[in-house]
Amino acid sequence: MVIGCVIAAIAMQVSAPDAQPTHTSVIVAPTPPPPPKIFDVLHTIESGETLGVILQNLGLSAHAIRDAALPVYDLAKIRSGRTLTFKVREGDTSPHAVHYPLDEDNTVVVVLANDAWTASLDTTIYEVAEAIREFSVESTLWGAATKAGLRAGDIVSIASVFEFDVDFNTELRAGAKVKMVVEELYLDGKFAKLGHPLAVRLQNRDDAFVAIRHQLKNGDVGYFDADGVARKKAFLRSPLTFSRVTSGFNPKRFHPVLKKRRPHNGTDFGASRGTPIRATGAGKIVMAGRNGGHGNFVKIDHAGPYASSYSHMNRIKVKRGQRVKQGQVIGTVGSTGMSTGPHLHYQFWKNGRYVNPMTIDLPRTQKLEKAERPTFEANRDTWLDFMNGVTPVVAMSEDE
Repeated sequence: MVIGCVIAAIAMQVSAPDAQPTHTSVIVAPTPPPPPKIFDVLHTIESGETLGVILQNLGLSAHAIRDAALPVYDLAKIRSGRTLTFKVREGDTSPHAVHYPLDEDNTVVVVLANDAWTASLDTTIYEVAEAIREFSVESTLWGAATKAGLRAGDIVSIASVFEFDVDFNTELRAGAKVKMVVEELYLDGKFAKLGHPLAVRLQNRDDAFVAIRHQLKNGDVGYFDADGVARKKAFLRSPLTFSRVTSGFNPKRFHPVLKKRRPHNGTDFGASRGTPIRATGAGKIVMAGRNGGHGNFVKIDHAGPYASSYSHMNRIKVKRGQRVKQGQVIGTVGSTGMSTGPHLHYQFWKNGRYVNPMTIDLPRTQKLEKAERPTFEANRDTWLDFMNGVTPVVAMSEDE
């Protein structure tokens, strides 16, 4: 109703007609009236609100608008916290356009014209340039990257590139260095944000990792080492994106609840209750429910000789027999079962035996085919040279 009142107030802002001229001796072509002013009416979506209720308050047909938008996006899936923008012409009593942001660069636009609603996706187009960003990690990746001007999304992008090789919660050492060639995105000549990392080098003590971004001929995008082997592996190193290890794999650990020596055949990650837990690899759920001291428990059977399990969960979001993808959220961190506080106990098996999930050599899954290599190698050489201080040479045609 608040939105309706705002629009009603806008509709009243119509000026009186101009007075008629008193002399007509000179014929002057009439000046076309200025286009009507357009006002923005903003509505932040609250938890539990539906598209139907919001549009009904404006006298709009949710059915017509949703049907028009379906080829672009299903507006029935609007999310709380986002803001709908309604465009209203001066003098009108209802909106003629609805804008819904999918993310910071893409907005669904539904417009009424000739008594019919049509939809399109409005995408921000940036000017792109390549640049170097580098920083040293003294405490955490997050802190060092933030000081270097990276946003949260940029940090997650870097972590996701190497999350199959390095657990940033436990294995990143003070003094680790990150250097990358990254897209800089400009809007109207002004720097807006960073885009995709194109090439990233991570030096973590004696371990060095290189990742090159490559778009495959089928449109898929991945990161590969300098030899064209995918950085992606069959398993993530950690089931939590950012957390801390509170207890490592230790067959002789002193149990804090039982007060005696008892094997700790997994890794404990401390995290707040409700933190999403990811399946570290694709597979089939073979257990999902209560399991004694493990509390709420999920076990996944993976391809080959591997299995993984997740204990003390607050909520379980999968069922026995269900197939899950790598990275899929299977539940949330809790403190069920024999637990002293919210954490995740993560176990990993190979050939039916417990192994340390933080140190086991995980198998790779993909290597570039021959047809992909010329483009990959050309980009690799250009970006690594740029990273090493060699200015890229732009090829000139004979006519230039």
